Amino acid sequence: MRIMVIPTTDWTGHPVPNRLNFIFDNLAKKHRVDVCHFKFYKEKRRGTSCNLIPMDKEVKKGIKNYYLHNIFTHGKKISDNIDRYDIIVSANLIPSYFANFGDTPIIFDYLDHLPGSASVYYPKPLDRLARYTADRISVHNLKKADGIITPTNTFKRFLEDKTESPIVVIPNGVDLDKIKPMDPKMVEKRYGLGHPVLGYVGSLERWVDLESIIELFPDIKRRYKNAKLLIIGPGLHTDYAERLKSMVREMKLSDDVIFTGRIPYDDLPEYISALDIGLNPRKDLLMNRMTMGSKILTYLACGVPVLSTNMPEVEKQFGPKKGVFRYENEEEFLGELHKAICKRVKPEVVEDYGWKKISRRYEKVLLEFIS
Repeated sequence: MRIMVIPTTDWTGHPVPNRLNFIFDNLAKKHRVDVCHFKFYKEKRRGTSCNLIPMDKEVKKGIKNYYLHNIFTHGKKISDNIDRYDIIVSANLIPSYFANFGDTPIIFDYLDHLPGSASVYYPKPLDRLARYTADRISVHNLKKADGIITPTNTFKRFLEDKTESPIVVIPNGVDLDKIKPMDPKMVEKRYGLGHPVLGYVGSLERWVDLESIIELFPDIKRRYKNAKLLIIGPGLHTDYAERLKSMVREMKLSDDVIFTGRIPYDDLPEYISALDIGLNPRKDLLMNRMTMGSKILTYLACGVPVLSTNMPEVEKQFGPKKGVFRYENEEEFLGELHKAICKRVKPEVVEDYGWKKISRRYEKVLLEFIS
């Protein structure tokens, strides 16, 4: 197959690779995969097995107005190339719109509720305008798509009201070759960790609810004197990370709440293995209730139990027996925290979610859509 991929973000510069990175780096070993390369970041870039189509002449920081400023450049690049491929896989909004004008089959990978995720980058009242605009473009792209791939059955039911295109569920995964239990002594020594260690791994953006965890941390310390909160990951497009750091200073928790910043992906297993609890705190947004991110699978692959806010797909696929505990408020958090700390997790619970297996399923679906 000759495949064009239109990703959501900077393919090699984004600090947190997403599902398309893993899937298409695997598929590129058998097929020609060309990826539209949107350059957001100047930081060290990851390698890739895919071919990159440069969409910009230089790196441009920030996402708020990036696609609008480059709308004609991106539109021409995509329009000039789309007929060279057997299939196009897109997860973006505005660039995907231009792919609709060719004859090549288009598969829309609907990973997140795009209007919700687009709106968090803007202050009020611009967030409402961003949500409305993203919703209109998203619905158009869904209707024009020849097929849709989404990670959960909850998302599938949501999308069935918006399009008549066939929808296939392919879950998120985890890199089982790299993400596994490791010796955490180096991390424990570097940050002076005791037990228990609560930790969050991922980008720091406004759809995350780490504020509630920080507010609750004095209560956690009263129950667990040596408790620490390890926040692993960078702030990206908003001031959310700075707001959290300011909150920690005001509450005089700087000795107990540790921000590591960006950590190379290959080093993550050591950091995750240093945790007693992996946190998945999400604000009560539609985009959060419908998905199941790779974060939970990543914790479990390292043998770390998870405390997560309400995510129906997570509860269906996993649960306390497999190491995932749910909470909806502060009281439930404290109650479930003790249960989770006492839980031992077998990494084998995610053996069916390895990216190699997920990639083979994805490949099969693409071939079916083409035929």
